[in-house]
Amino acid sequence: MKQTISQQKISSPSAIHKSFWLHDQPLDARYPVLEENHHTDVLIVGAGIAGLSVALELLERGRQVTVCEASVIGAGTTGGSSGHLDAHPEIGPQALLNQMGEEKARAYTLMRLEAIRAIQSRCDKNCEFRSVEGYFYTEHEEALNDVKAEYEAAKKIGLSVNWTDQVPVPRAVGGYAIQGMARINCMSYLKSLAELVVQKGGQIFEQTQVSGPVEPAPSSLKTAADHEIYFNQVVCAVHCNFTDFQQLYLETPAYQSYVLAAKVRVPLEDALFWDDSDPYFYIRRATDEEDLILVGGCDHRTGAGDTTASLNHLEEWTRERFQVVSIVSRWSAEFFEPTDGLPFIGKVRGKENVWIATGFSGTGLTLGTAAGSMLADLIIGKSNSLTEELSPGRLNITSVGKVISEGTTTAVNLAERVLPAQKINVDVLQPGEGAVGKVDGKFAAVCRDRNGCVHSHSPICTHMGGVVQWNEVEQTWDCPVHGGRFSASGERLYGPPEKKLETE
Repeated sequence: MKQTISQQKISSPSAIHKSFWLHDQPLDARYPVLEENHHTDVLIVGAGIAGLSVALELLERGRQVTVCEASVIGAGTTGGSSGHLDAHPEIGPQALLNQMGEEKARAYTLMRLEAIRAIQSRCDKNCEFRSVEGYFYTEHEEALNDVKAEYEAAKKIGLSVNWTDQVPVPRAVGGYAIQGMARINCMSYLKSLAELVVQKGGQIFEQTQVSGPVEPAPSSLKTAADHEIYFNQVVCAVHCNFTDFQQLYLETPAYQSYVLAAKVRVPLEDALFWDDSDPYFYIRRATDEEDLILVGGCDHRTGAGDTTASLNHLEEWTRERFQVVSIVSRWSAEFFEPTDGLPFIGKVRGKENVWIATGFSGTGLTLGTAAGSMLADLIIGKSNSLTEELSPGRLNITSVGKVISEGTTTAVNLAERVLPAQKINVDVLQPGEGAVGKVDGKFAAVCRDRNGCVHSHSPICTHMGGVVQWNEVEQTWDCPVHGGRFSASGERLYGPPEKKLETE
């Protein structure tokens, strides 16, 4: 029996972002809440692009599928994406070649190119899929040789590229064009993908939070409402690690990236652009309007950077290159950066029937789609040439230094639990401000929301004890340890935590 799609506006959207896509498509609950025990073949936890993609792929292979989303579709990272569809490796073509070798690097690139084609085949007209070129470029003459080396490597991994000294974006001095890339309205695509899942016979439950699997061979998981979901296989597709496999937390630190939508006087070429900065800046047209662009960048570890300064830097960078008429929207989104540069897709080590897709870096639209096909094949017993390279249980010795480096942020944060804390005068907090410190002798996370209401909670993340930090841009409490995020009022929004912050 197929589900029917209802539409119920949410009075207080629980998105972890305030993206441009929400302007015309406010969050709404279109699928029911699970209100009883439930039986299924495959349970998928998370209804972002990875969860819905694997659901659709499994349904097309004849499996029974149930998808549970803790919030509503579009409230998570996919809904906060900039909508780039590309197959250019985040670590760079040369690094990918060095790590995987030419044969595997070509297979990995082909997997992402096929993901772009799969997305195109699933789009309706509202998804605004547009095939465009992508450009990797530099603004610095002294960096041209390095970019040319990446160009040669890009050819070896299977990308169709052309060198140009005329990259159509301000300040560029050279780079290469990449064929077969695309842009999309990611919120519309999510809704279309969910409808396809239901049309194929899948079931979707929104506002249904499911606990993470911890047993070696779980046969059921509980919802936050204490209902039991029974299954044969379970897929964790909530973007982050959602299991008790500790190695994955170390290998997928959480990062924040910033995006703004701007009206500009001079139209931008309809293409994708990203430069060679570290972290890099990325640009595209927001829609078919020539004078509306999206610009992103200024990434930093979640909870370990100045969110307001980062957003201001992004705006300054944009105004230096474009004749900005107005800023239409500003937001940030979280992503999980794999320490060896490759995603984790496959069976969780030590589990018999638990699968995961995480570590997508900033390219979750293509990698989440590719993960859908790969996981569906693995679940039905079909082999994949990249199973070992993308295994969640792999240990890449070359990434050990990066793991240790990323762990420094975690260690510094955990030290806040024992170091002397500043005293907070709640009366001087302005609307939108928050801080962690001592209030009446107690360690607390205190904020005054933009409506002027004061909220006070324990600053200890309910996942694994990190100390949350105030995100002034998104008005959230963010944990630097594993990327958990909470609302100003302490409600659990996103990431590994399953409970809200404790009230002081």
